[in-house]
Amino acid sequence: MTQFVVWLLRASLWGSVSAVGVWAVCGMLRRLGTPGRWLCWLWLAVAVRYVWPQGLRVTVPRPQSEPLLRLDTAVREFSPALTTPSTAAPVQKTAGMDWATVVFVVWLAGAVFLAVRAAWRYAGLRHSVATACKGPDGCYGGVPVPFTLGVVHPRIFLPDSLTGEARAAVLCHEQTHIRRGDTLTKPLFYAVACLHWFNPAAWLAFRQFERCMEDACDEAAVHSRTARQRAAYGETLLQFAVRGSSVPGSLSFGQGGVRRRVAHLLRYHRPGRAALAACAVVTALCATACMVRPEAAPPAPAVEEVVSVPEPTPSPTPVSTPTPEQTLMDMSGYFSCPVPDFKYISRYMAKDHRGDDYAADHGTEVHAAADGTVVIAEYHYSFGYYVMIDHGTTPDGATWQTLYAHLAEEPIVKEGDPVTRGQIIGGVGSTGMSTGNHLHFEVRRDGQVLPPRWFTREADGTAPLPLTEEQAAALLARETIS
Repeated sequence: MTQFVVWLLRASLWGSVSAVGVWAVCGMLRRLGTPGRWLCWLWLAVAVRYVWPQGLRVTVPRPQSEPLLRLDTAVREFSPALTTPSTAAPVQKTAGMDWATVVFVVWLAGAVFLAVRAAWRYAGLRHSVATACKGPDGCYGGVPVPFTLGVVHPRIFLPDSLTGEARAAVLCHEQTHIRRGDTLTKPLFYAVACLHWFNPAAWLAFRQFERCMEDACDEAAVHSRTARQRAAYGETLLQFAVRGSSVPGSLSFGQGGVRRRVAHLLRYHRPGRAALAACAVVTALCATACMVRPEAAPPAPAVEEVVSVPEPTPSPTPVSTPTPEQTLMDMSGYFSCPVPDFKYISRYMAKDHRGDDYAADHGTEVHAAADGTVVIAEYHYSFGYYVMIDHGTTPDGATWQTLYAHLAEEPIVKEGDPVTRGQIIGGVGSTGMSTGNHLHFEVRRDGQVLPPRWFTREADGTAPLPLTEEQAAALLARETIS
């Protein structure tokens, strides 16, 4: 449930960003005379982003300034201390509902209410036209205003009093709705808005889509018609203006701001080829921008990032011999590399990010760094699927744990399971607040996150130089050491 709530909030955020951007671009495109049909595509791209928050990942150059680098680090791995689960013992489940359950219940109540209300109004409208008769032109009569009803097999309903050129123009308008699939896209867009009913930007996107959809059909209805015929079409719009909201499963001829639609028709003219080409380029770029999710290029390989760290030297002691009965200085090189097959390691000494990020392909095996007992194996909004292993207590009374975050799926080990060094506990993924496939690895002493580079062997088994007393004191004081 927590995972769904986090997904919903992320989708709402990215969809809102796309909606605001498209809303600004549409204002410019309308001034250029862009066809309403193209603007509909833009808003449909926004609807897709509301249900696809991850988007198409596009790599952009990493910032060169140190402040921006630190900001990128914080975004890549946001794990505030106040919301990080306890490291000393497994998380205890508290009685009652947590925040995610409360949010989910409130969201579900609102979504169900809107869905039931729409279905009730749709059923009522279908019942009111159940006895309508089909005319010679294929339309159904006996209704006060023109509209199209139905999703899979839509029907056009026109008043019996509507005749002549006005009837032909309105019929063209409604047939354009059917031909372009508006009878399906409008209910689907409404469902997206119901999914994000708490977000005003989602309703803005839905209303703008309706507006562009009606404009597109108006443009098709008056195409190649004289000024007099356009004026007659505008009078028909005013005659059948509908006040209030419409039914999501229907397309009413008079909805969508009649006054604005009439003004649009009176001044509308199809742009020339050059202007049309420019509008097409801008529309395509904007739609593409709605679908992408930019992320900073991966950091340079670890060998370039840890220039200040002394060159590691091979340790004469095998990996299997260190025991937990060691002090902080003796723990150097105690843990094995958790991802033997990785591309690079991203290492930072930022305040809230002292772990190592092992970039690797999705599903790459993640191994336990040492013998111990699994104390946490669950999902966290920031870490995603993660595992925490307790490795015992050293003679100085300190407890040691390792944390493995952003696993691809639910861990294959469970809370309380004993694990051995090198045992597979999961696979590399990008769950939680992550911008790419990698393993976030932490070494913790009494709950304090220490830079793993000082305690973890390289993939080839070599260990870093042992810590000095001064370096150990600096680490415990949360200072950067060289």
